[in-house]
Amino acid sequence: MRDALDAVDWRALDAVDWRALGAVGPDGHPATDVPKLLRRIARANPTTRPEALERAYCDLQNLLLGSTEVGTAALPFVVDLALDPKTVLRPDLVDLLASLAAEGEPADGEAGEAGSGRAAVWWQQWPRVRRLLDDGDPVTRRAALGLISDRTAPLLERWTAETDPSVQVALLLALGRIAAEEDLTERTAAEVRAVLDGLLHDENPVLRVAAVIASAPLDPRAVPRAHPMLLEILTDPVLAPEFGTVWYTLDCELPYERNDVASWVVELLAPDTTEAASFVTALADTGSRIGDAELRRCALDEAWRLLVRRPSVAAAVLPLAAGLLADPDDDVRYKAAHLLAVLGHEAAPYADRLAALLDDPGESRFFDGTVGDHARWALTRIGDPRVLPDLVERLVAPYRDMQGRGYALSDPRQPDVADVLRPLRAHAGALLPAVREALRDEVSRAGWLVRDLRDVLHAWGENPLLPGEVTPYRQPGEPPLPEPAQAAAAVLAHAAEGEWHGTLSTALDALTQHGHLTPPVRDALTALRAADRRFSEYGDYRAVLQDEEIRARIDRALALPQRCPPAGHALPTSPTTV
Repeated sequence: MRDALDAVDWRALDAVDWRALGAVGPDGHPATDVPKLLRRIARANPTTRPEALERAYCDLQNLLLGSTEVGTAALPFVVDLALDPKTVLRPDLVDLLASLAAEGEPADGEAGEAGSGRAAVWWQQWPRVRRLLDDGDPVTRRAALGLISDRTAPLLERWTAETDPSVQVALLLALGRIAAEEDLTERTAAEVRAVLDGLLHDENPVLRVAAVIASAPLDPRAVPRAHPMLLEILTDPVLAPEFGTVWYTLDCELPYERNDVASWVVELLAPDTTEAASFVTALADTGSRIGDAELRRCALDEAWRLLVRRPSVAAAVLPLAAGLLADPDDDVRYKAAHLLAVLGHEAAPYADRLAALLDDPGESRFFDGTVGDHARWALTRIGDPRVLPDLVERLVAPYRDMQGRGYALSDPRQPDVADVLRPLRAHAGALLPAVREALRDEVSRAGWLVRDLRDVLHAWGENPLLPGEVTPYRQPGEPPLPEPAQAAAAVLAHAAEGEWHGTLSTALDALTQHGHLTPPVRDALTALRAADRRFSEYGDYRAVLQDEEIRARIDRALALPQRCPPAGHALPTSPTTV
């Protein structure tokens, strides 16, 4: 089996005084490890254990990027290995060269003044490094784009020579991004525009999509204008596999699948919620028509992401999710039921359909719970009494013998027990015995739900104290109410900055308790109430729940009488942005 040992001048490598370069990084790895690691990488072949090779590369990377002197000394030898087709880790080493280049590559990748340190070495090595851009291996050429991905001119030059679609896509996406960041001459800007516009009618549909997305940083209307074309290509079942073979970016080792690209399109459409919701609905409709479950899953995922950020998309998401409740795919039904649960009372027209799913055992591929679990939660959000019998028992059952739940905070996951039960105060009479029994059981076995169940009792106005406790119960992290002036300032700041303020809820409670609003505060709250964004710090279903609670607080505050300041006192300026 061939290796790359003959690629490096090992005598020159060993002639470097690595010992004089000392230790690198907080762990103090000696620079003398560099020759050993380079030899280990050079000896590797396709049968070498991947974990051993990965460890050698990571150690080399840490040494070379952790010290300018060590990286500069090793640079020519890394170039040797990167140029040899027998080197197993060629793309990784090219990535490493791109990282090293950040400190010393000559301007325009061509010429620079011979000086000292990294810049001088790069000036000497660049003619050899440049050969990687014309390498016969597309994977290596794609990695080599990282060497020139901070300037538009060399990317344009590469475009005229590149023929492999997997490199072309990565090149286009980098070109659009960098061209938008650079202060281009009129001529260069026209050249970029000509490349991207010319591809809008290319015979390769994937390149047409790439050209549209690459144009987005330069033209915010590029994606909305191409909506019909993008939809046609992304929903074509024949073209779907093509994306997973050629859609690469410079910052991701693996290719994007068709659904990943569709998600990217929705993200670019998201500033116009009507446009984005229309695109997502069309994905779902086409997925149902052609029997593409992956497309339907994608549509539901994107609908969910829009919903947890923008209240206005609820009208489009509601029929989309309801139409997929009877889908043959378990994952689709799971996500559809979750969306209807998040929508709450708006899903009331579909209560009977949800009730028919209460015993549905279908599961998502990635998330906990069943279709039936989400249908049950949706009915509690609607206020349907059909789910009250055995509700508490069903909610706590999954936590028995569990060591905790694993999930990401941005997943369409099952709700926490407290989030299901807290809003059901009107049904406390029917649920209270089961909650108290569950709490006793959780306390006896030091279970995970003790705090959740106590919070539920507290929210219902019931006694949440455990046997032997005398201190009044206070929810964890519950802050005291601020003074009216502080509360008013918090509301004005939130409205002016448009960012989440953790004190907004307590500020609204304080204003309501105070009993009056000044005109600037009223104007700010009116603007906030009309804003199409979630008032929340969360990225999952809790974004909607917290947003609902805060909007209800805003409504209560706006129902208060207005208080005018005493004569001679000027009002603070009301914010005009949200």
